[in-house]
Amino acid sequence: MDVLFKAAGLAIAGLALTVLLKKETPELGMLLALFVSCAVLMLCFDLLRDVLGFMLDMIDLAGLPDDTVTPVIKTSCVAIVTKITADICRDAKETGIATGIETAGAVVGLYVVLPLFQSLLDMMKSLL
Repeated sequence: MDVLFKAAGLAIAGLALTVLLKKETPELGMLLALFVSCAVLMLCFDLLRDVLGFMLDMIDLAGLPDDTVTPVIKTSCVAIVTKITADICRDAKETGIATGIETAGAVVGLYVVLPLFQSLLDMMKSLL
């Protein structure tokens, strides 16, 4: 809960400064918004590490093979990075670049999941 309050405080302070900066120098306002976004994300790294550790423990307990779970975790990371990057581009009024990032994220997400689809296809072939 501490992390959320710290992130909210940092975001609100950053927002106020960004709004003031954008009036005079929009470029600096965008850079400040990018910096604040990165700082908020860095606040969450410890929580993400704990969540990932818990997930890996559960995977070990369930006896799931790594090649089944790894694509799901990677796809989640791709989605998070894509969302943050596209939102930053939209904030800078670059919707074309944001759309390009979202398309690239979708393609990369599909690519990362290919091994999972391949194992599913192999399983279906073995049943036939």
